[in-house]
Amino acid sequence: MRNSYKNIENRREHILDVLNEDQSMSIEDLSKHLHVSEMTVRRDCNSLAQMGRLTQKRGIVSFISPENASHSDSRFRIKQSLGLEAAKKIKDNEIVFINSSSTSIYAVKALLNKNVTIVTNNGNVVKMLSDHNVANVVLTGGNVNNRDIMSGDIANHTFLSMRSDWSIIGCAGLSIDQGISTPWIEEANVNRNIIKNSRRVIVVADYSKFGSFSNFTVGKISDIDVLITDTFVSGKTLDAFRKAGVEVIQVTQI
Repeated sequence: MRNSYKNIENRREHILDVLNEDQSMSIEDLSKHLHVSEMTVRRDCNSLAQMGRLTQKRGIVSFISPENASHSDSRFRIKQSLGLEAAKKIKDNEIVFINSSSTSIYAVKALLNKNVTIVTNNGNVVKMLSDHNVANVVLTGGNVNNRDIMSGDIANHTFLSMRSDWSIIGCAGLSIDQGISTPWIEEANVNRNIIKNSRRVIVVADYSKFGSFSNFTVGKISDIDVLITDTFVSGKTLDAFRKAGVEVIQVTQI
């Protein structure tokens, strides 16, 4: 009988717990420790490596802390895949709001080649601009922090002065009960206004965002039209979003 997703998830968490203690271990030793086959351990470690939770080299697997995992190449590839998928939803002549998240910004590169209007409070978009851009890019202005993110009255007024066809929102936490959340109070109200003045909302969220809650709620699950995530989120979790009327798209990392 095939293992349930929960059993697989628990086994992979066990692998991470073991590696957190020992930092590195061979596939063979992990197999003995967990009392499962080397093939099973290797399959689990391959998935965890794709998630950016560990590294593998010549049969040795090494732990990556959650803090470092968020900056791993694997996590960046996942975020890039989600952003590119979101960009596919935006058609020529449409207006799209894009918030300050490190995932939603990956949609910008693809959108710059489309005849669309991008409105964003993410100053990092400036680094992507070139003489060959087709899109019209509008920066909101406002108070700029050390991450080049704009907030405050001016940023809010910009989003409230127009309506978009779409918004692409990244977040720090996402759950059925708590909704969409962010850790930054200055950006929370900006995100609320983005959602408020968007006809349709896309949320881009990798596996690490699910079931968690950050400091400030910016929207409800009912605000989401499309959820774009990776293949590491359980079907049971995503079914709850589908039952809430959300279109769910899962993409593999590039």
